[in-house]
Amino acid sequence: MKTIKFAIGIAILLVGSACFSQPGKGGMKPPSIEERLKMVDKEICQPLKLDKTQTEKVTAAFKDFFVELDKIATPPERPEKPKVDALAKIRDEKVKQAIPEALYPKYLELEKATRPKGPQEGRP
Repeated sequence: MKTIKFAIGIAILLVGSACFSQPGKGGMKPPSIEERLKMVDKEICQPLKLDKTQTEKVTAAFKDFFVELDKIATPPERPEKPKVDALAKIRDEKVKQAIPEALYPKYLELEKATRPKGPQEGRP
């Protein structure tokens, strides 16, 4: 009887500690610039069927955007929305010059779909 109580107590302690464990101080790290650029190629450039020079220009615009965004971002807090919007506007102007005008609305849809979801987004 004592053995069963002891085993149940140990099981409760293990389950309880697993439920209340927290991630380390680092938490989730954002993907590197290279990983984000691969995502841009896969989720924006390929669906738009851009040629090599257009893809290079779009990738360069996004790389500039990510570099500047990393400068203003101070994890774990998100960067200020007006600053991000200003950087996004510059990026979108560069992309607009690089791709045909007919593809620009499709680009905006794809770009919006690839944005990372915040903690409040996606909740009912």
